[in-house]
Amino acid sequence: MIADRYTKAVLTVIAVALSVIAARPWLPEAGWITALRPQPAHAQTAVPKYEVTVPKAWGKFVGFSNNNLLLEAPDQTLRIVDVEGKSPEFPKIKALIRWQ
Repeated sequence: MIADRYTKAVLTVIAVALSVIAARPWLPEAGWITALRPQPAHAQTAVPKYEVTVPKAWGKFVGFSNNNLLLEAPDQTLRIVDVEGKSPEFPKIKALIRWQ
């Protein structure tokens, strides 16, 4: 019997709380509720670790893997470009592949 009363009491508290949550958009705003409510979260953007500029003359972007760009030039030359670093030494070409 005690477990039955406890279960009914807990379910009643849950039902009342859900009703208040559902009715909150239509209820007037109380002053003390705003003091208890947490501040809204604002989106924060991460600062990039590196910012590099790759010349378009090096070719068209094909892929990215292991912090390296794979670029294809108009003459079918492939370049593997390392972009992890700061200017002026980066970006630098790690490999230049020519098909024959």
